[in-house]
Amino acid sequence: MKSEVHRLIPVTKAKENKSINGDVFEDRDVFEESVEDKKSRWRSIHLACLIMFIGSLDYSIVITSIWPYLQSITYTKDTTFLGWLLCAFGLGQLVFAPILGLWSNYVDVKWPILTTLILGVFANTLYGYAGAFPSHNGIVMLVARFCLGIRAGNVAVIKSYVSGATTVKERTSAVANFSTAQTIGLMIGPVIQTALTPLGETGLRWDLIKLTLNMYTTAAFLVTLLGIVTLVLFLLMFKSYRIADTLDEDTEDYQSIDDGKVDKVAASVAALAFSLAVFSMTYDETILLPLTMAMYAWSRNEAVLYNGILLTGGACVAVLSFLAVKYLSKRCDERKILLGSLAILITGYTLQIPMPFTSSYPPAPQVAVNSTDIDFNTLDCEGARCGCYFDWCTYTPQLFLSQYIVAVTCVSFGFAATILTVTTIYSKILGPKPQGLFMGLLTAGGSFSRMVGPVIVGFMFAEYGPVWSFLSISIVLLLTIVMIIVTYRRLVPMCQR
Repeated sequence: MKSEVHRLIPVTKAKENKSINGDVFEDRDVFEESVEDKKSRWRSIHLACLIMFIGSLDYSIVITSIWPYLQSITYTKDTTFLGWLLCAFGLGQLVFAPILGLWSNYVDVKWPILTTLILGVFANTLYGYAGAFPSHNGIVMLVARFCLGIRAGNVAVIKSYVSGATTVKERTSAVANFSTAQTIGLMIGPVIQTALTPLGETGLRWDLIKLTLNMYTTAAFLVTLLGIVTLVLFLLMFKSYRIADTLDEDTEDYQSIDDGKVDKVAASVAALAFSLAVFSMTYDETILLPLTMAMYAWSRNEAVLYNGILLTGGACVAVLSFLAVKYLSKRCDERKILLGSLAILITGYTLQIPMPFTSSYPPAPQVAVNSTDIDFNTLDCEGARCGCYFDWCTYTPQLFLSQYIVAVTCVSFGFAATILTVTTIYSKILGPKPQGLFMGLLTAGGSFSRMVGPVIVGFMFAEYGPVWSFLSISIVLLLTIVMIIVTYRRLVPMCQR
């Protein structure tokens, strides 16, 4: 499968690398490009951002309703299968992100992206129709979630495309754009799902095509519609661009950059830092509800409402973080920004450790709850405050609500800045070569962290409470900073080595 790839040719060959405030520019920063080509190139990059947005919406728009939807079509109360449903998405991305990335190294990136867009439309339609099948409805949902995970694997292809279609100077801004698109998708998904609740579980039915539009399925069909629109725009507007790596066959000096070996140590450090940052985020994602229910005696409904408001604010903070990194990257070394971002992230997790000097403790439960057999998906304390029912509640101080809000704000800012900066550094370390496989491995590492993180975090929280849970991840991130400082001189673009 061959398709036209627009290659932009450098018009100068620098004798030595230029550096401004630590940002190194390649020969590829100076190339021949018409105004129309530049508009078309950035139009394709912005379209890639739209695809990232839809991909995030795929995940977030149903995440708060997947359990009640499963219950409504299978009448199950067993949360074991829910775990498989949540795992299926990450497993699909983990397995197929490297495969899609490797595929994109050998063909026009248009084909892997086009394939995953079509798969996304199919998977969301299948998810919406899961209740229409006469049997095995849960298996249908499982297949749909796994296919959506495969579709999410195209993030590796998109990152690779953006890296190849931008200069080193442009890359931080471009990466910030698609990271912002991802965050907005994650932010508005739950809001849309909440807005659909008036439809109820019955909703509207069209028996001729077995279509049901209720509070659960409408979200999936809405993303299906957006996916079709994106698919049409992609076919009409997307063009593959790659800034050429050589001026001509006699340009031996520049060709040596293209043939240069990737610093595997530096790339591994950046990839590990990315995975550990994603792993750290699973702490808040996993124990958000049980922590606030235990510390403040919130009912499940209150915890969902208040944490939803807090996470929406956190998503807004993340967008501000992306804008801050775009601004700062033009004025200082990105490695310094990465260290600062990790420091803010550590501050956020440290602030979630209850202060030892307070005499206030979590409220005791006012309902009978067995702390050894707690199901957070079915526990609801309306009419009575659950309070703190873990063994560690008797000796762990209460976490101040103001302290918790500041902590989540720091985590949101620090995590967003860390992910953006480390992804950009990783891309520059890889150099001008096609990065599909490497970006696939990076994405797979993040998916693996999201799969194993909740298991580890859930155990730590239930057995040892917030003190050791957040202290342990703070130590892990501190060791990450040490690792980056030790390899600081190697975390540079390939052209600077």
